[in-house]
Amino acid sequence: MTLVYTWLLLAAATVFSWWLGSTSYNVLTTVFILLIAIVKCRLVIRNYMEVRFAPSWLQLTCDAWLVLNFGMISSFYWFVL
Repeated sequence: MTLVYTWLLLAAATVFSWWLGSTSYNVLTTVFILLIAIVKCRLVIRNYMEVRFAPSWLQLTCDAWLVLNFGMISSFYWFVL
């Protein structure tokens, strides 16, 4: 049942991101959409790739990878644009 709720949350987040991106465009909106994408990635990694049952070092590595990617991509938007 957890996978069904996760799928519904992922679908709702996708629709919300699409709506948000189609209504306005600025740097803050883009970074917020990236944040939603990172949360969606974490849900997929934890629930569909079964990392929630993995050792804690692997869970922390996956989370650190997501945070690093979010930091790099959002800094490109903040400092370049």
